[in-house]
Amino acid sequence: MVELSFKSQTYAVTGISIACLLTLWMLSSSNTRVALVSETVKDGPDPQQQHNRDDALYQTLPKDKNLCSSDEYNQGKWVHQSIGLESQNVDGINKFVGYHCNWDFPHRCYRRQEPASEFNRSRSIIDYTWQPDNCMVLPYQARDFSKHLSENPLLLVGDSITQLMFESMWCLLGQDLTAQNKDTQISGGDTSMWASQLVHRDLEYQDPAKVTVAYIRSDYLVKLDDFSLIKPNEGEGYQIGVGSNFPWVHAIPRFKYIMINTGPHWHPDLKWGPNKDRQELLQAFRKGMSKVFDYLKAHVKADQRVWVRSTPYGHAKCSQYTSPSSHIITPTGQKGEYEWDMFEQFDFVWKVPLKNVVCT
Repeated sequence: MVELSFKSQTYAVTGISIACLLTLWMLSSSNTRVALVSETVKDGPDPQQQHNRDDALYQTLPKDKNLCSSDEYNQGKWVHQSIGLESQNVDGINKFVGYHCNWDFPHRCYRRQEPASEFNRSRSIIDYTWQPDNCMVLPYQARDFSKHLSENPLLLVGDSITQLMFESMWCLLGQDLTAQNKDTQISGGDTSMWASQLVHRDLEYQDPAKVTVAYIRSDYLVKLDDFSLIKPNEGEGYQIGVGSNFPWVHAIPRFKYIMINTGPHWHPDLKWGPNKDRQELLQAFRKGMSKVFDYLKAHVKADQRVWVRSTPYGHAKCSQYTSPSSHIITPTGQKGEYEWDMFEQFDFVWKVPLKNVVCT
């Protein structure tokens, strides 16, 4: 996951959804000011630090501890410890993990009772804990996090993997977050798009309607016809395969945190050139992402944070695994792996220009 920062350089890629959530938790807890645009820092007391101390997430780190960056978090190992559930069913998982899933969400993997092997796989997953080698993470307190987001809302933009993150967050924060069924006008008046929205229960009946966490599906982030940033009521434009490519940049001003993702829906296509090859695809991806990057630099405010989340690649037999692999299985581009082997190249389309940004 790449954090856009022009005040202090932070470049990190993570490929695990829970790592993304933990990283958001860690960075939202930090008292380091991170800006997408240049800002003037005045002499005297920093009101932001006082604000952070009033925030439930604020924690002073021991001097002898190193808080994980995303890159550091990814250097570690899976530790197995059989935890045992009070009941061998969905309720048992919910109670142990602390899930409060208030809906029958689309990617309800661990709720699948048939075949039995699928539920058993889900149950065995929670026997494993990721342990970073040389850094620490802050204790995760779901209710503090949801309270923080109620005052600092989060927008998730991307494909179905980002939707999975939204669903996981709803389960983790479901004690305090509920579906927002009122019209929040997050679509910008575009009646052809949909958006998933959560609101903190303390804000549920406020007028105008509030949003705490929102998800907008945008598989490409740009309109593939001309690489423009889609505006409401412009239409989704050309798409490769099945999915959705809704407008999203109009919603940025309403959120403190914005996390974006794209990659898996980009494939070789005649849209990129006559050869329908990967070189043309990579050139098209670079062009599209440069448009997004330039837009963010011009429009995101100093007190907002944006993350560019990388995509975890899969492998053709991932559903057959019942425990973590002892080594990384990298895709090679064979049939059934789509363009998974290009994901790292997609990541560096973002990381390289960020490293060249001049910090002020």
